Amino acid sequence: MGKDFWNSLPTIGRAVDDVISWPFRVLFGGGSPLPHYEPEIARSDVVETFKQAREAAAAHSLDASGIETVRKYCNARKDDRADMDISAVPSQARLLLMTMSDDELHALGRAGPGQIKKFLDGKQHEINGVPVVGVHKPIPANDLSPRPAFNHRRWRDQALVMRNVEDQYKVG
Repeated sequence: MGKDFWNSLPTIGRAVDDVISWPFRVLFGGGSPLPHYEPEIARSDVVETFKQAREAAAAHSLDASGIETVRKYCNARKDDRADMDISAVPSQARLLLMTMSDDELHALGRAGPGQIKKFLDGKQHEINGVPVVGVHKPIPANDLSPRPAFNHRRWRDQALVMRNVEDQYKVG
């Protein structure tokens, strides 16, 4: 048994398979051959194509749940928070974020993504020192006209004024 015999085994196997499957092809019909496929990119370009796709996905990442927005807001400097856009956060959580103290924001910023998601959903998140959204109801400002989205500094100032009143109702 030489090298030629071992090399011819796949060919012999295909021939035996063809003989066995011939009656079934006659009775039940043979399948059509698979269409020819020619790849659009060369093997050497695959890595570069993946890198470009990854960069494009990173540029267009959306924060639908608001977790990254909350984390950035909590970890930002105090002066930078007033200018941040936190529109991805639900309205009740947004109001609570703007009225939270620095210690509460620091604790929320150190929390995991699951706990932040629970915070945004108003569920028990078990973050020490951070109130639960919806447990206390902020004072509604129905007598004020709706504020434009560009006036974040005014929102912050009003939230700081309301902080002392809301602190007496916080449970968490």
